[in-house]
Amino acid sequence: MSEKAKLVKSLKTKGIPIPTDAKLTDLRHRDNNWLSGSGWLLRLAKPPSRKPLSPAVLLPDKNTYWLPDSRMAHDIIKTKLVFVMGRSQTPPKGTNAIEVPKDYNNRWPISQPIGDKE
Repeated sequence: MSEKAKLVKSLKTKGIPIPTDAKLTDLRHRDNNWLSGSGWLLRLAKPPSRKPLSPAVLLPDKNTYWLPDSRMAHDIIKTKLVFVMGRSQTPPKGTNAIEVPKDYNNRWPISQPIGDKE
């Protein structure tokens, strides 16, 4: 089984959508960063400048954003600078989708793995 086929199988098992024109690096990035296929709908409640070193700076304005279920989304929610408006498998019409940046883990290193209690 090729690496691409293994990645597609892994993504399907997690319920993560697979883009039709996805390259191997895109599939690998999704497999490494997405936790499930149900993303988060968020909107800024307070300016991200209140916590300038947090990943909330990735949300530029008060529009509604769809973020994949990932460490990035959980980190942004933990800042308490956003309203969580719900969950959705796909970005609803009128929302902006923000993908996990390729350098996310370098810019915001893991302080505590998801699932660990504080």
